[in-house]
Amino acid sequence: MESAHISGLATRAIRFDEWKASIQMASDTEQLMRVMRVYLVGWNQDQLRRLPSDLGAIALVNCDDLVARALVASRAELRFMGDPEEHELLREMALTFASAATRLRFLGARPDR
Repeated sequence: MESAHISGLATRAIRFDEWKASIQMASDTEQLMRVMRVYLVGWNQDQLRRLPSDLGAIALVNCDDLVARALVASRAELRFMGDPEEHELLREMALTFASAATRLRFLGARPDR
């Protein structure tokens, strides 16, 4: 669900709606990690500065890091009280990482072929 007013801070490049298909189509963990690394590169420094410090890095080391970022982003988004534009940025990151963590879980649960 998109807000009626798009602030301009959350550009198309970082919107969950722009990434959900790529996340869902990732066929293995390596492809999913590539998708999420490209997603993070789409964030500019001004956007990252508006996030809590533990979410402002664009490095994504491994699958454990992805899951940890999903958890931190979701918690931060749920507890956020402040500027609506900053909340919008946090929401986009939380949704995208939550979706990636869910996909990672699915990929890990699949039997090897």
